[in-house]
Amino acid sequence: MIPMLLMGLCQGLFEWLPVSSEGMIATIYAFVSQKSYQESIQFALWLHLGTAPSAAIIFRKPLWRLASELTKSHRQYSPKLRFLIISTLISAPIGFGIYIGVDELTQLAGSLFMVFVGVAMLVTGLVQLRYRVLYNRSTSDLNFIDGIFAGIAQGISVIPGFSRSGMTISVLTLRGLDRGEVLALSYIMGMPVSLGAALWIGITQGFNWSLGALLSALIAFVIGLLTIKLLISVSTKINLGLFIIVMGLFIIAGGIFTNF
Repeated sequence: MIPMLLMGLCQGLFEWLPVSSEGMIATIYAFVSQKSYQESIQFALWLHLGTAPSAAIIFRKPLWRLASELTKSHRQYSPKLRFLIISTLISAPIGFGIYIGVDELTQLAGSLFMVFVGVAMLVTGLVQLRYRVLYNRSTSDLNFIDGIFAGIAQGISVIPGFSRSGMTISVLTLRGLDRGEVLALSYIMGMPVSLGAALWIGITQGFNWSLGALLSALIAFVIGLLTIKLLISVSTKINLGLFIIVMGLFIIAGGIFTNF
């Protein structure tokens, strides 16, 4: 019970930082609960049922505006809505295919998979350190190519250790978009795939209606709701690349240590 509650707290905090909440949650949960890495990844994905609704509440106004556009002709869709549709259609099949591969790999590699997660976090950290600050475009300039690149980045980030928000934000800033503008867009973009992943786990592995799992999701929802604005503000002002790299090195060391 206590490990699950701790994971709810961690999910509510890590989800809003570009640090790969899935990789962090899976690694911590595997360590404190002695569960397999495969089970830990599934539990990490399940916790999105807690933080996705909190994001929906915070971003309810832009979500409502986007939803209202769906009643119009597709020719009247805003660049932002077109971008979200394209990126979701691109990321869904990529993410699903990668998840199946990751699920099989965790069964074969066991705790050695932690090393892989650590390496992925090193890549995430390096990407964060190198993102471009200068910009010359806004979200009103979003186009088809932006949607494809962001969708690919989001699909790849299914791999534990790759930060979904970190990857998509970095791709869009490299495309010349303002980091402050694309931050909220990145979280809105992630809602369908996060909920889809959590529901897929429930459908294929069985929904976990245990008291511990439900309380964990509830804690993730409450903490996420309370901290989202603060942590998003922090992530716009502080580059967490070095922190992610250090955490990646610790995870690599832990994965190696547990196998010797």
